[in-house]
Amino acid sequence: MARIARLQREAEEAEAAARRPADAGTPPSLALSAAPGAVDGGAVTPDPINAALSLDEAVERVHRLFRERSPLAVPALVKTCAASEKRALTSDVAGAERALGRLREEPTTDPAVRGALSHLAGTLAVVSSKGAHYEKARYQARVALELEDTNPLAYLVLGELAFQANDLGVAMDTWERGLRLNPDDPVLTGRLEQARVELAKVGGLERLSSEHFVVSFDGRADVPAARSTLDIMEAAYRQVGTLFQQFPDGPIPLVLYPNNSFADQGHASWSAGVYDGKIRLPAEGAAAQTLAFKGTLFHEYAHALFHRSTRGAGGPAWLNEGFADIARLKGDPGPALLCQPSTHSFPLRTLHAGFGRFDRRTARYAYMEARHALERLIERHGEEGIRNLLAAMSTERDFSRAFERAFGQDYDSFARTFDAESR
Repeated sequence: MARIARLQREAEEAEAAARRPADAGTPPSLALSAAPGAVDGGAVTPDPINAALSLDEAVERVHRLFRERSPLAVPALVKTCAASEKRALTSDVAGAERALGRLREEPTTDPAVRGALSHLAGTLAVVSSKGAHYEKARYQARVALELEDTNPLAYLVLGELAFQANDLGVAMDTWERGLRLNPDDPVLTGRLEQARVELAKVGGLERLSSEHFVVSFDGRADVPAARSTLDIMEAAYRQVGTLFQQFPDGPIPLVLYPNNSFADQGHASWSAGVYDGKIRLPAEGAAAQTLAFKGTLFHEYAHALFHRSTRGAGGPAWLNEGFADIARLKGDPGPALLCQPSTHSFPLRTLHAGFGRFDRRTARYAYMEARHALERLIERHGEEGIRNLLAAMSTERDFSRAFERAFGQDYDSFARTFDAESR
C-alpha cells in the first residue's frame, strides 16, 4: 500500500538519522522536534516538546499543555500522533497504541485533533491487519471513523478484513464508500480494481468455514473435499503455527479453483499452490486428499505466516521457500537432504528473487537448496533463532542487517560458507 510504504520510508529515515554520529548526544528515544518554535504574542516561544522524549513522556507533556490551556497543546498533540505513527510502522506498536488511548482522553472537538487521532488509529489498524490481529484492526478502524468519517485507511482496512473473509461483496461496498468520500485516493482505487478482478474469477463460488479458515469452492464440487481441506488447515494451524509461534485470529482465506481454472490464473505450470494474500489451490488436489496435497496446504500456510511474521517485508525467496518446505514436511514427510552438488545448484544470493521464473526441474533444485540453507541455520541457531530473524526483518528492511542483528554473523560470510559446502 503506497500510503503505508511512504510512512514506513519516513520512519526509517528518521531512525537512520537518529543513528548518525551528529546525533551522538541525543538519547535513542524518539525525537519530537520536527517543527520550529511557535509564535506567541509576537515572540518565538520554544517548542514545548523540542527534546528527545519517549512516546509516554511526550503524551504526558501534551496532557500538561491541555491542562494549562496552552495554545501549543493542539500542535503538540498533532506532532505526537505523527511520531506515534512512525513508531507503529517500525518498532513500537504497543507504545503507539498506548499513546492513542491516552491522547483520546483530550477534548476532541478541534478538527485538527480529531484528524490526527483518526489518522493514528487508521495507521494502527493497518499494522494490526498486517499482523493478522483482525479484531484489533477492526476496532481501530472503527475508532478512526468515529473521529473522522472520511478516513481512507479505515475503509481500506475494513474492506480488507471482508476480503480476507472471502466476502467480496462487502469488501467492494466498503472500498466504494471510501472512494466516494476520497475520490482521488489511489490506494482505494487500486484495491477496488483488484477486487473486481477477483470477483470475476471466484465470485460465484460457495463458502465454508472452520474455526480459523474460510474456503471458497465450486458448489458443484465435492463438499466433503472442501471440509477435508479445512480439517487439514486446522492441523496446519497447530503444527506450522508452532514452528513460527504464530496463531492468527482468522479467518484465513483459501480458494479452491474448479475445472482446472487454477492453471489459467497466470501461475507457474508446475505450481501446486500459491499464496498471494490468500491460499489458492486447484480443487483436484482436495478431491484426491493425498499426502502431497496435505503437504501443499502446509507449505502455503507457512507462506502466510512468513508474511505475517515479517510484516510483509518479503526477504530472500530462499528463506521464505525454505520455511515453507520445512513446514511441508510436517504434512508430507520426506527424506533428509544430503549435502551434495544437486542441493547447491545456485549461489545462495541468486535465490533472492521468486522461484516462479524457473521451469519444473530447475525449481526442484532451487527448493532443495532453500530448504537445505534453512536447515543449516536451524542447526546452528535453533528454531528460536530463526524466529528472531523474522522479528528483526519486521523492523529492519535491509536483510543483511536483520541477519546480523539476529545471529551476530555477517550474511555474506554465511552465504559464502554455505556455497562452499558441496565442494
